[in-house]
Amino acid sequence: MLYYNQSSSKTGKIREVLEMTTFDKLKGAAATLADAAVKTTGDLAQKGKKQMDLLALENKLSRAQRQLGALVYALHKNGEENTALVERYIETIAAVEKDIAALEPAPAAAMADDAQTAVYCPQCGAEVDPHAIFCPGCGGKL
Repeated sequence: MLYYNQSSSKTGKIREVLEMTTFDKLKGAAATLADAAVKTTGDLAQKGKKQMDLLALENKLSRAQRQLGALVYALHKNGEENTALVERYIETIAAVEKDIAALEPAPAAAMADDAQTAVYCPQCGAEVDPHAIFCPGCGGKL
């Protein structure tokens, strides 16, 4: 009987160690997943802020261009000239255009970004999400 209890005790300890190992693996996978989610959320927030800044600058540019057009029209209609004021509007528009150019990614950089993130299924060749585990087209493991 003593032998049986010892065996049962050893089996229980082995089972306990296996459960702890499985739990540790699961905990590690959950932590990795949480870190990836935080990084993705941060990236999306940054892209969203950049888009909002770009939209605000484009609105500012549109407003300045309309004001310049209205000014030139009014000056021409009244037979007047105010070169200094027109130049000031042109400088403002140039500054806003420069800010927009600084925010917009270069076409080559955008293509390089797309090339880095593009992942293809080895079985069917379909483009898949870089974080996907299975291909949505053929179901093959990536």
